[in-house]
Amino acid sequence: MTRSLCDAQEECTETQKEAVKYNEGPLLIVAGPGTGKTRVIIEKVAYLIKKENVDPGSIVVITFTEKAAEELKNRLRKCVGLDVERMQVSTIHSFCNRILREYSEYHDLGAGFDILDNDDQLIFIRSHFYKLGLNKYIRMGEAPDVITFFNECSENCIDPEELKKALKREHPDNGRYHGFCDCYAKYLDLLKKEGKIDFPGLQRNAVELLESNENVREDLRTRFKYILIDEYQDTNPIQERLFELLASGNICVVGDEDQSIYGFRGSTVENIRSFEDKFNAHTIFLDENFRSRAGIIKIADEFMNKSRYYKKRIKAKRNGGYDVILLESGDVHDEARRIVRLLKNLKRDGIIPDYGHVALLFKSVRYHAGKIIGELEREGVPYTIRGDGSFLDRDEIKSILYFLGYVNPPRYKNFRRWDWWDISMFDGEFLGLSRETKNALKGFGKTFKLSSLLDEESFKEAGIKEPADIKKLLGLNKLKEKIKKEPMRILEIFYKLLDITGYLGRLIEDDTYESRVKLLNLAKLSSIIKKYERTHTRPSVQDFMWYLYLLPKHMQYDGETLDTPDSVKIMTIHQAKGLEFPVVIICSVVNGRFPRQGADSRSFVPIPEHLKLSQGEVGDEERRLFYVAMTRAQDILIISTAQRIRTRKVGYSPFIKELVRECELEWGCKRVEKCVERSLREDNIMTVNFSSLHTYEECPFRYMMIYHYGFIYPETRMQVYGKILHNCLEMLHKKMKKGEKVDIREIVETCWRSDKFREKLEKQLKSYYNKNKDYIKRVIAVEEPFSIPKDDIIIRGRTDLIIENKDDEIELVDFKAREKAGIEYMGVDFQLRTYEYALSDKYKFDKLTAYTIKDNERTSFKPDPEQRIKNKIEEIVDSIKNEKFKPKENYFCKFCIFQSLCKEYGGLK
Repeated sequence: MTRSLCDAQEECTETQKEAVKYNEGPLLIVAGPGTGKTRVIIEKVAYLIKKENVDPGSIVVITFTEKAAEELKNRLRKCVGLDVERMQVSTIHSFCNRILREYSEYHDLGAGFDILDNDDQLIFIRSHFYKLGLNKYIRMGEAPDVITFFNECSENCIDPEELKKALKREHPDNGRYHGFCDCYAKYLDLLKKEGKIDFPGLQRNAVELLESNENVREDLRTRFKYILIDEYQDTNPIQERLFELLASGNICVVGDEDQSIYGFRGSTVENIRSFEDKFNAHTIFLDENFRSRAGIIKIADEFMNKSRYYKKRIKAKRNGGYDVILLESGDVHDEARRIVRLLKNLKRDGIIPDYGHVALLFKSVRYHAGKIIGELEREGVPYTIRGDGSFLDRDEIKSILYFLGYVNPPRYKNFRRWDWWDISMFDGEFLGLSRETKNALKGFGKTFKLSSLLDEESFKEAGIKEPADIKKLLGLNKLKEKIKKEPMRILEIFYKLLDITGYLGRLIEDDTYESRVKLLNLAKLSSIIKKYERTHTRPSVQDFMWYLYLLPKHMQYDGETLDTPDSVKIMTIHQAKGLEFPVVIICSVVNGRFPRQGADSRSFVPIPEHLKLSQGEVGDEERRLFYVAMTRAQDILIISTAQRIRTRKVGYSPFIKELVRECELEWGCKRVEKCVERSLREDNIMTVNFSSLHTYEECPFRYMMIYHYGFIYPETRMQVYGKILHNCLEMLHKKMKKGEKVDIREIVETCWRSDKFREKLEKQLKSYYNKNKDYIKRVIAVEEPFSIPKDDIIIRGRTDLIIENKDDEIELVDFKAREKAGIEYMGVDFQLRTYEYALSDKYKFDKLTAYTIKDNERTSFKPDPEQRIKNKIEEIVDSIKNEKFKPKENYFCKFCIFQSLCKEYGGLK
């Protein structure tokens, strides 16, 4: 054993030590579950920096998710300090984004493109459904199937015309297949025309740039000498191609073929199986499991062994009993009762200290977990659920969507998903009407037009007497009339409805667990609305409703919950990947679910194999998925099955029969050992940026609504323009830093394709450049990101510009798109001093400057060597942690969308 470079209390095994120190070319680390692969990645980076004196800026670490990247950064930060800020630690999409923006002059996209995530992509295709010609071949609800086809083409760099020719040869009479090729070509053209790019397009364009431009390729190869890729078994063919183009020798991939479970997204297990040969790599096996008890390891290893490409045996480092239980039930109702009874017995007998030690894993939470959730509720067992797609089923969401339709009804007479006069919506808590008013409404019937009542007298004549109720209902009807004359953005209507009904105020006043969950879900809806309006060319309430209700099951939004440490965790196996739990129960392991029968091919257009970058293999993916589920367990593994679903006999999964027959696993369990007691609470480290700190300083209540719950503020024209301006300034300063010629018109055309704002941008940038080109002696840093730990706070941000000016001063500059007048209300001194404090270990600034572009004026501040800002930041963070969210009157109150809540909540006038 060897001491860890990052933690003196930890030790590395001999194989971990070998993996950390190996630096003689391509390396494949085959890391079984619980073998410490993340620690090896961190130790390897630390070894390169601390022992090999490698420049941190030459290291790239690629992870599978944004969350994994952030967690890795936080752990690296503790080990290598500020050096982590110079490294590229990100997802593959973020890395491709950086490449394309940094080398924007070498491709047609420019630097001002917008990225479409999975939701945006669906909205975009719906928005252009007819323009793409899709209406000739499919219904709107089948758009997600088209996305799968488009993405598979993009991930394999397939040209639409080449595909069409190949399909005509193989399927000469299938005009539908040929037509979809034309739709794909139109899709690519439309993305380019509108300056947008989807996730697969990020990778495709990055690969095409590297293949077509040797200078860019060599520049990146020279800069990034060390590439580490986590979860390599989950990469797809185009990602492998990107790494082939980038790798100059020291490429290290970490993964496990046994845990490759994303074939439905296009990943292929063949990437990790062929890496050794393709890259002539050295291979190291991490096969000592620190997570699970020996019995769990034995069962899981024997189950998986026959399907392995790499022959290995996982060895348990923990002692412990044979804590694997097979739970048999007659049907799924009985299964639910038995599982919940078992949970209560485990807690009663002290096997688990609380329910938070347990995870229930399903193939599908939405379709398979209902019986167990119902039983948990009946027995009062707390639970937290993920992956249930329940967002649209929640009462508060159904209510506000109903009233969105009430004030802006769809044109279709038979809108299939809604009955636009639903008295139960008026009866619910969203409006909060009195009993008398509810009774009056029930007496109206469907022929009565409530929306025709447009003054107080009309309501009184109709039998509605309560003033507060009249105010709400009249407010709804007036809003309806206003929208008829003057169309509004959906997000604006959303906030007006919450204002008219007073619903937000009532939820905040209640301040219960359930009311907080409702606030989180309403905030999520505001985010979905903004995403829809940002991407759709002609957003409307009607189309927004169709978008929501035609979402395929794999894209349906989950309801938000408040995670509590002592609640049972319910999630899909895919969501559990990378996690671990003291007790794991794999639920409903029945025939037809494990393994799934009749798995569909990925795309509904048969793409010829010879056009693909590589031929994938997903045949054993169901077995690998079950293996991933088993290996999440630390102390106790319970596998539950049932003979029947409803009245249909399905029988046990073949996997269970195999476990009993070949792994000698027995039904039931006589005794299980007590779980190791663990703290499941996360570290109380808070991440802040200037915007959140300044928002709290302005108004704690507004902070709560935006940052605590996540309500989205409508974007102003000034904010849109400010983003464009910052992109242009970034490119200008990077050219100055490199000593390149500055062409303002070329910069604007690269960063912004639309004619809107272009003349204004060019004029302001020319004026700025002419005034400052001699003032700036040296550009030190442009748009430098930072994420600095200070005590139990992480301060995150991005500096606009750091220069050495003509007076030899080191100057921190932040740009504002406005003029100098009124800048004192923006907290620029607070912002600059926060950045100064965060970067104090790296820079010693002589001047802090806010630069207003509109009038080319500087507002400068002296540095704060005593760092008095530290106390202010700590006070704010402490108040946030203690949930001190009382409203505070300030200059921006008159512009605030939450202003109507303040009087009720905090007593402001």
